[in-house]
Amino acid sequence: MRKLTRLVVLMLVAVLIFPSKLVTPLLVVDAESETTIFHETFDSEEMVFLQSGGASLSYLSGLDFTENGHGLYVDRRMNDYDAADLAFAQLGLEDRHTYSVTVAGYVDVDEDVPAGAEIVLSLVDSYTWINNLEINAGEQFELTAEFTVDLLMDEKIRIQSNENGKNVSFYVTEVVIEEVGAPAAEASVEEERKPAKQLETITFEDGELHGFEARGGNELLTVTDEANYTPGGSSALKVESRQQDWNGPSLRIEQFIDKGSEYHLSVWVKLIDPGSAEITLSSQIGSGDFGASYNNIQTKTVSVDDNWIKLEGTYRYSSVGDEYVTLYIESSSPNASFYIDDVSLIKTNTDLLEIQRNLTSISEVYKDYFMIGNAVSTSDFAGDRLTLLKGHHNLVTAENAMKPDSAYNNRHFDFNAEDMFVQMALDEGLAVHGHVLVWHQQSPEWLWADDAGESLAREDALVNLRTHIETTVAHFGDSVISWDVVNEAMNDNPPNPEDWQGSLRQSGWLQAIGPDYIEESFRIAKDVIDQNGWDIKLYYNDYNDDNQQKAEAIYQMVKEINENYAAENDGELLIDGIGMQGHYNINTNPENVRLSLEKFASLGVEVGVTELDVTSGSDGEQTEEELNQQAYLYARLFQIYRDNHEHISRITFWGLDDGSSWRSDQSPLLFDRNMQAKPAYYAVINPDEFLADFEVIEADARLGKAAYGTPEIDGKIDDIWGEAPVLPIDRYQGAWHGASGEARVLWDEENLYVLVEVNDSELDKTAEDDDQHDSVEVFIEESKQKSTFYQDGDGQYRVNFDNEASFSPEGISEGFESATTIDGTNYLVEMKIPFTTITPEANSEIGFDIQINDAVNGSRESVAIWNDLSGMGFQDPSVFGNLTLATSVDQSELTPIETGSSGSTTLIVSLIIAAIVITAGGLTLYHKKRRNQ
Repeated sequence: MRKLTRLVVLMLVAVLIFPSKLVTPLLVVDAESETTIFHETFDSEEMVFLQSGGASLSYLSGLDFTENGHGLYVDRRMNDYDAADLAFAQLGLEDRHTYSVTVAGYVDVDEDVPAGAEIVLSLVDSYTWINNLEINAGEQFELTAEFTVDLLMDEKIRIQSNENGKNVSFYVTEVVIEEVGAPAAEASVEEERKPAKQLETITFEDGELHGFEARGGNELLTVTDEANYTPGGSSALKVESRQQDWNGPSLRIEQFIDKGSEYHLSVWVKLIDPGSAEITLSSQIGSGDFGASYNNIQTKTVSVDDNWIKLEGTYRYSSVGDEYVTLYIESSSPNASFYIDDVSLIKTNTDLLEIQRNLTSISEVYKDYFMIGNAVSTSDFAGDRLTLLKGHHNLVTAENAMKPDSAYNNRHFDFNAEDMFVQMALDEGLAVHGHVLVWHQQSPEWLWADDAGESLAREDALVNLRTHIETTVAHFGDSVISWDVVNEAMNDNPPNPEDWQGSLRQSGWLQAIGPDYIEESFRIAKDVIDQNGWDIKLYYNDYNDDNQQKAEAIYQMVKEINENYAAENDGELLIDGIGMQGHYNINTNPENVRLSLEKFASLGVEVGVTELDVTSGSDGEQTEEELNQQAYLYARLFQIYRDNHEHISRITFWGLDDGSSWRSDQSPLLFDRNMQAKPAYYAVINPDEFLADFEVIEADARLGKAAYGTPEIDGKIDDIWGEAPVLPIDRYQGAWHGASGEARVLWDEENLYVLVEVNDSELDKTAEDDDQHDSVEVFIEESKQKSTFYQDGDGQYRVNFDNEASFSPEGISEGFESATTIDGTNYLVEMKIPFTTITPEANSEIGFDIQINDAVNGSRESVAIWNDLSGMGFQDPSVFGNLTLATSVDQSELTPIETGSSGSTTLIVSLIIAAIVITAGGLTLYHKKRRNQ
């Protein structure tokens, strides 16, 4: 009855005062303090609240749940955004000032309030939630939040609900807004940091964690006496219950760092499970809210038989972000568990080198050709890093800050970190490219899957796709000049590239929506841009673009989508450009890059080189030859780019210097860890001059040895394998570095025998195509003619982890045998491959290569190989390495067999069975003797 009476009063009042009273000038209130900007208790009928959506806003009096009996009633709600707004301009809120807002209210006792209903404070038009609180019928609520006004992004503060509470009516009884901070432009100069403390080596001998925390919140960290590395010690930190590859122990270290100084970081690790895994020592600079950068110090593949392994490296902390820096240990195997011990952080006292301010600007050299960009984080907008950035670049891409998972906080849009990045870039006069809207990685899976991991219904996934793209594009508006709309949707080296839909990666978006999710994504973004009259270019972006099979699939996709759209829109393009990421290595053939670029340009779209780097060297070190080989490829690439400049919009390097690169172990950039120019810089500045003085050194194919012997093909490591040298499968054909391993080869008069031990983080064979499975491939050219096409005696032999074999050409399967053994997510493959055209002779050579395919979610994500980096071995034997059929091998060339997987497991099981048998036999004899007595 009370609610009915209120509704009648509400309707009468609404007739009298709505809508004119809702748009009256700002109510004048007495300031309670110098910082109070606005205080509303509804003592007057003059209101500044604005209607949002279809909500009805009414001033009511005679309420029995407030001291003064007054309040604002928000009713007739059907959507979460049916709400009450306060405009910044009417309140007098100033750009870049920080404010505190407190809202009090009430929900009627007989209101139907669903479970999970919340009252929400948000900023409009960015739709960023700044606080939310669960509400219940018959209860008052109060919530407080701080926010910084950004007039480029927002113009109102909104009092609304979440989706669960979209039909709930509520009262607002008091609102207070106070200023709590000056604008960033008025902030004082950065305070001088205190001298760094010294971090004593952490040995865990006192049983304490010493500040180590679970990085993902779910890991179990325990000081234990089960293992120890410390001489004379007895303890270590045990890390268990990891669920993601980035999970692990993390330690805050900013208090131990002098900004600008170089430090040596180290930790000892011992693997518990699985049998083998990659473990990485890393350092994070900046919190998630600030826009973190993640720096890998060193990665090693570790076996359970390795005992303790040291991870170490140096890093110069030219930035400490927002005073948040961590040292952490992670693993590409999400479920790997391990021990760590003796963690150290030691200042090297290496002099800080001044950056070279007199260098010719790269962006100035190419100002008439294309823009020069870099991938950075917020920590790069300060000090020498900013000087280096602005000295050579006029555009930036967010390395991580604008990826899909950064746009959300508990499934609600939150652009705070992204806004900070974009504003910093614009303040420095740098253009911004948006990366990325739609991707299968670093994206919340709930966008396309339910909580059980099953694909959403097509329409539900399309709603999420539309909401994500529309909201993100509208939020940033013309603050960005271009967007990567869809990223990395195509499989590597597809067998039938003319069928672009059949060549797509089996991503969550594809499985939920279908192949048209790509076109839909571009249409949604295009609609937002056209409705607002913005000039923003839309890109498709992908890696391994120099692979001609993949380039053809991308070409066919863009061609078909653009032709369909042009037919409906007077010839207008939907996809404006193709992004060639450009994650290359010193063995990349620049002619393949040129072919792909020209192919894409023939579509009438612009081309962006979006993530350029060239790996060379290892463990952060480069020889003089490796430095020059890297510079040579950069010079060749920039000749190609310059010659095709009319089709190119920008060249973006993926990182400022080697130390901050995502591939820092292989030193891929123009500036070294001290931000000093390398030969590659000078090759980019003047490629013609560099190449004129450079002597091309043809890279030799790898040479390996096969030992003489005949193993049993049973998926076990026989002793005879110990007589064969190890062939490391440690080169990667693309940007992604996934599964790795090593091989051994034996031979006799009839067959070649190959053993491969693979380290992987997950096993997948869900794709229809065999080459998209987790598998091992062996390539053989018996004649070693280095022919550019397959002939008799040439073959490609593939076996996946489930011992399913496939062949190219198909007629080479006769006499072939294989066996596999799986150990967790790692596996072992044995093959017997008959010789078909030769009778092998001692110390003769054959063409040979071996690769590991790493599949994730139904598509091949990574290819590790012994020799060939071109990716053309499936059709061109000239790229194979060379294998000697040796009769004897020097002991110095041999590596003892590690039986941490199938071998150790078999041994342990055998010993247990033997112990049980012996014990049982002994007990039987004992009882028999007792009975006889």
